Amino acid sequence: MLATRNQAEQATSRLFLRKPDRLWLHYCFALVIVLCLIIATYVLNRGMVERGLVAANGIAKSNEHILLGQDIVTMSDDMVVTDETDTATFNKTVLRFETVYADIVGTQIRSDTLNDHFFGQGENLNQNLRAFVATAMQFSDAPPENRQDLNIRLNRIYNSGLQTQLRLTTKLLAQQIAGEAAHFMTLQRAMLAASAVLIVAEALFIFLPAQRSVQSSLRAMRQTTNELRASQSQLEKMNAQLEHTVRHNHLTGLPNRKSLTAYLMDGASSKKIGQCSLLLVGLDDFKSVNDMMGHDYGDALLIAVGQALKSCIDHEDLAAHVGGDEFAIVSREATPHLIQRIMTSFDDPFEIKGRRIPIHASIGYIEISDCAKAPLDILADAEIALQFAKNNGGGRVQAFTQHLRDDLSMMQQLQLDLTDAIRNGEIEPWFQPQVRLADGRLHGAEVLARWRHPTRGLLTPDVFLPAAERAGLMIDLDHAIWRSAMDHAKDWEVSDVWRPVISLNAAPDTISDPHMLERFLLTLQRSGLDADQVIVEVLETTLINGKDDIAAINIDSLADCGIALELDDFGTGYASLSKLTQLPLAGIKLDRSLVAPLPDQAADSVVRAILALATELGLHVIAEGVEEDEQAAHLSARGCGVGQGYGFGKPMPAGEFTRWLQIHAKTQLQAGPDMARFA
Repeated sequence: MLATRNQAEQATSRLFLRKPDRLWLHYCFALVIVLCLIIATYVLNRGMVERGLVAANGIAKSNEHILLGQDIVTMSDDMVVTDETDTATFNKTVLRFETVYADIVGTQIRSDTLNDHFFGQGENLNQNLRAFVATAMQFSDAPPENRQDLNIRLNRIYNSGLQTQLRLTTKLLAQQIAGEAAHFMTLQRAMLAASAVLIVAEALFIFLPAQRSVQSSLRAMRQTTNELRASQSQLEKMNAQLEHTVRHNHLTGLPNRKSLTAYLMDGASSKKIGQCSLLLVGLDDFKSVNDMMGHDYGDALLIAVGQALKSCIDHEDLAAHVGGDEFAIVSREATPHLIQRIMTSFDDPFEIKGRRIPIHASIGYIEISDCAKAPLDILADAEIALQFAKNNGGGRVQAFTQHLRDDLSMMQQLQLDLTDAIRNGEIEPWFQPQVRLADGRLHGAEVLARWRHPTRGLLTPDVFLPAAERAGLMIDLDHAIWRSAMDHAKDWEVSDVWRPVISLNAAPDTISDPHMLERFLLTLQRSGLDADQVIVEVLETTLINGKDDIAAINIDSLADCGIALELDDFGTGYASLSKLTQLPLAGIKLDRSLVAPLPDQAADSVVRAILALATELGLHVIAEGVEEDEQAAHLSARGCGVGQGYGFGKPMPAGEFTRWLQIHAKTQLQAGPDMARFA
């Protein structure tokens, strides 16, 4: 029995001796678990914070990506409107746009949803973005006249899907981090529960640091969430401001061309516009306001005009500033009444910074109905009508008709044909005789241009010269006519028909060409004519609008080379007397509008005054439009030296003029209808 008791004591002793060991092991095991939990919590917290920072950076990059896309669209719209040629800022923005996209795609936060959003099947973000960037680069490299279509394509790509996909990127990133945060919270609760059990049982002091770490992490997460929410709210406000900026003119505050187009499109799709009219109001000679008073006055004038036009319409109608000095109005009011009110608003000068600035306007308009054309076509038709109103002197109202578009198409076709026509010699010189009124002998001949078009027949200058001016071909056309005319003149001299003196018309662009003198003298030298056998006629507008005084320099240089110069159509323009005295002119040509009424007393008074002025300045005078002998005698009696007109001979091609010379070159001529019928 004693042995049994000893055995029990030994067993109890072993139990108590082993219990501390077991408790220590348990404690160590529990402590290891707690430490592992703490380490795991720390690592998870750190990883989540880092993931949160990465997500915040990704969302910030995504927001920046949206702003850059909107900047590209806005800048392209501005460059189209202002014909801006400096694309450095635009290219820099496009490059930044691509860089930010690469940063977003390379972010560590990636999921199947994001991968599918970026590179998935169908229309994904990567495809639209590449198309957008490619179009932007084409827009940057394109000349200003070709940017309109690229700008439309750029806006279409951005507005039809890319903008929504960019915003969706931000949303998906936020959803991704939200999901990870939820998963983290689940793990966190489990680890906290396990830690609490172990801490209460074994190591209460271990729980507090872990709990503090958790709370700190949670506070960081809440702060990050609040910052992201604030950033999103700020972004929404900026988006609203950008949307307003994109759709309104920054100067006048009126809706811009984009808003106008959207208004017409919305009205057409919803059939809310009904019967109305689109008016384009263009300010006449607005450039002179900027040139004489400065752009501050010009900008203030545009603002005042915009407000004046807005006051002319009802609140449900639209007034827009579509660019430059052009405004647009869409109104349901009867067009004649609205036009009258608009034109009346320009009767009085505008008060701008204490100065009264007079300005007038031209209006082109088109009636719109439910079955009208597409909005862009409507706007283009109104532009055509406005251009015709301005081309016809300004201060006019022009309704669009199909005839205007046909005329424009014909003008454009003529512009395309002109280059080949000049190269192929289809533009040919015609000659009209000039006769000395004192003795009736041939004085010279004016060279006039005619176009023998292969399909349209013979075209006069009033048909093709406007096309040549718009196509920038006046310089080449003038030199081609001069070269051909000089060759014909030399043939007459060699054949002893007549020692020619020919008058060559020089367009303003030609006389203002820096290379005009060299080309002219080379042509003259190759023809074999002497300098006194060629006269150059210039228009009054050339004297007024010569580019950088190049026209005056060329005139002086021609005079120094012995080339006589005459002022054409004197009496119809506004050349100042100072210009007549400053430039080495040899003579002036009286316009036919002053000669036709003679011997009317009022017209005679004007002619005598001009002849007296010419005598004082030492200039000879050639009268245009002489058709009757009575006019020739009257002009001769007043001291006019030379006459030109159908009374002495109509303009003739070289072959016909050669026959005319063979008969009349060495005879005394008398004005009359028989000369005009010469064939």
